[in-house]
Amino acid sequence: MAVYYFRRKQPEKHRHKSPPELQGEIGMKYGYCRVSTLGQDLKEQEDALAALGVPKASIFKEKISGVIRSDGRPQFGRILRKIQSGDELVVMKLDRLGRSTLDILTVIQTLRTQGVAITIHGVGTIRDDMMGSLTMNLLASFAEFERAIIIDRTQSGRRRAIASGVKMGRKPKLSKQARKAIRERYGNETGALLAKEYGVGLRTIQRVAAS
Repeated sequence: MAVYYFRRKQPEKHRHKSPPELQGEIGMKYGYCRVSTLGQDLKEQEDALAALGVPKASIFKEKISGVIRSDGRPQFGRILRKIQSGDELVVMKLDRLGRSTLDILTVIQTLRTQGVAITIHGVGTIRDDMMGSLTMNLLASFAEFERAIIIDRTQSGRRRAIASGVKMGRKPKLSKQARKAIRERYGNETGALLAKEYGVGLRTIQRVAAS
């Protein structure tokens, strides 16, 4: 007579589970937003990052010029020290990551080799793989090209303004009348006294007197 043995089905809570390393652990998601001037608002970027699933407590923000290298930005530096393998960094624009192609490439390459994914809104996620390398080079090149266009437009506008008679640069501290008076009085009165009266440095008085 054949004898059959039936294995009793284990309850859900007693079933064996794979260790975490086999399940694919989900790392932390960080966000970084930046504006160039104190008058600009960070809220739009913050809200957009939160909508992409970045916890508000993990959003780092600062108001600092885009010409400052990534390693000179305090809040961005905090992220780089905190982020680790398996984590994800989310930014709204590529240029949030650095000031130039080389700076951006350095930041992305450093994060990729650490196992960090970089997500750029509207573009995609860059990982440490072949596709990530291609995307990284293309995006950085486009960012540099865009910056070159902006600079060219700015310089063209400056040239047109100068051609139309607009005086560029800071307004002189001393008027023509003040300069004339300084030249006439210098020698009879001390340079220090004139400097104090006109609110400029002694070297300025000396240059005006010698002109």
